[in-house]
Amino acid sequence: MKKMISYLISAVICLVVMAPMASSSVADIGEPSEKLPTSHMIENVPFHKQLTGVLCGAGSLEMVFDYWGPDIDQKEVADVARTSSSGTYTYDIVRTGHFSYLSSAMGYYFPHDAPEAGFTERAIGYASFGYSSDEFWLDELKTLIANDIPVIVLMNYYPDGGGGHYRVVIGYDDIAGEVWFIDTWGRDIMRPSGFTGIISWSYEDFQSGWNYAEYGTEHPYFGAIIMPWTVEVSVLGNAKPGSSITVNADITYPCPWFVDSSLFPASDAIASISLPEGFTLKSGSAEASLGDMSAGSSASVTWKVKCGSTVSGESISVSAGGIVYGSVPDAQWAGNKNYYPAYDYMDMIGGEATVLL
Repeated sequence: MKKMISYLISAVICLVVMAPMASSSVADIGEPSEKLPTSHMIENVPFHKQLTGVLCGAGSLEMVFDYWGPDIDQKEVADVARTSSSGTYTYDIVRTGHFSYLSSAMGYYFPHDAPEAGFTERAIGYASFGYSSDEFWLDELKTLIANDIPVIVLMNYYPDGGGGHYRVVIGYDDIAGEVWFIDTWGRDIMRPSGFTGIISWSYEDFQSGWNYAEYGTEHPYFGAIIMPWTVEVSVLGNAKPGSSITVNADITYPCPWFVDSSLFPASDAIASISLPEGFTLKSGSAEASLGDMSAGSSASVTWKVKCGSTVSGESISVSAGGIVYGSVPDAQWAGNKNYYPAYDYMDMIGGEATVLL
């Protein structure tokens, strides 16, 4: 499922079109707002059940991917995330968010499904960060949720234990004192029947359950924040056959304020414009260099375009992205001596937007 909003251009100035977004722009996420709603539920986060008992991480990633863009085969996700008898490590969750056509899967849980050059359904990766803390960061989590950004959390299966399990947080309610999330396991442990896909825990139970750290990590309360780059496109001018218009794109590599913005700088960032047949560029290159972009930074590009003989129903697309570098350590399999070796990776991440004329 792709959350893409397209607006009709009026005669003089078109409305802004945003890449996969909902009520707010991830580019605007700053410090916690005093005006956060007392409750908020992210709409249209698809439910996907984990295929096996150890695929809660891959299933959670599939839900987040399907929310922002195309649905990715959970078997492909599991191989990129190096899922094994140990499940999926947090650093592989973050790494999978970056996965693009520049990389091959380094896992083989499903050896016949491992992608060799990006996911089949999506060529580029997303902005992807992991965050953990000794403090219960509920306010920061609520700010993300209020901006329609689902968060993958690693927590105990039960509030008081039961082993590590990934879930996707999609809502909160301050009045009821509850957090809402989707569980790939496909059942609500608090309600033995009537599973709807959405589970609610009290803030107290959630704090207790989320106070979990995987083996070898320093801090509990892990969350993975994965989202596309923000691309806002505006068009100035009277879009009619043979006329000239100005296309402007404002591009942001989104990063929440509490995450270290020095992580995963994007090098050689570019913005590319795609025009309908018969449209031509009057100024600017179809592929514009944005230079290097740190997480949280923004850039703008402007093109002069001459419209073709047909305008109504045509569309202009802008995509943007940059190259990030990362590494993951060895990933040990539980119960045997097998392990996935450490490796470095390079991937293209970004986002896109389309506007109708």
